[in-house]
Amino acid sequence: MKINALAVAASLAAVAFTPTYGAEEEEQTDAKWLSFHAFADVESAYICRGYVWDVRPYSAQFADAAVDLGAFGRIDASVWTMSAMSSSGHSDAMSRYAYAEIDYMLRYSYDIEITEGWRLSSGIARQWVTNPGYKGGRTVCDFQFMQSLQNPYVTPYWKVRAIHRPFDETYFIVGAKKGFALTDDLTLTVDFFGDLGDRRHFENLYGPKPGSPTSNYRGGLQALNLVFRLDYALADHIGLFAFIGQFGVVHEDARRAVKATKTPEARRDLTYGGVGVSIDF
Repeated sequence: MKINALAVAASLAAVAFTPTYGAEEEEQTDAKWLSFHAFADVESAYICRGYVWDVRPYSAQFADAAVDLGAFGRIDASVWTMSAMSSSGHSDAMSRYAYAEIDYMLRYSYDIEITEGWRLSSGIARQWVTNPGYKGGRTVCDFQFMQSLQNPYVTPYWKVRAIHRPFDETYFIVGAKKGFALTDDLTLTVDFFGDLGDRRHFENLYGPKPGSPTSNYRGGLQALNLVFRLDYALADHIGLFAFIGQFGVVHEDARRAVKATKTPEARRDLTYGGVGVSIDF
């Protein structure tokens, strides 16, 4: 079934280590020993693992509680939920729309100060993706490894998801983002990233290789994403955000496989967006 990264890019803009939006990791800037971050949004399409799962709007909620261990790093636990707004944008059989997908994650992260204004953030996480709203939905388990190089210029980042149950594959996100302070309360973030995967990743998403079902896919770059996100500080602990992104499959065999698929979600290129509210304590 569907596997999270919550509108990959929105999450990446709000979180230190990785996309999705989802899926897709917040930056901790305060020295508080306990912090809390949450958001709720509505997005026009569900894109995850370089694949369009739903072309109709859905609603997502995310909550994360983090404990700062000082020199020993940071531990946080989070939950992300997805509620479909219709069944016409995808081909999966559903038993309910509300909280059709619920994902849980535990993560440990550690920062290394390189020099003034430069910091290497690294993390390791365990994730459980559950699909209670989909008939025959399976729980997908993976380990994640992530890094970002925080600096005053452009922040490069990467993440790998090693999925091991109920199927095996390795999926990567590699990208870079840059924030611009437009006013004291308004920030624009530009995020450009690629989705990559091994041979098993392509087989799990697209089935047999088009035109040559007995041969294997070539692993590598799957899709490219460009996201523009605005964040507005409405109050001390409340923010509003909006984003628009462009998604495109660039892997030749993957584009051919999507073109040959006759389902509502079979899109090789898609413009998407969303709006939401966030809180931080």
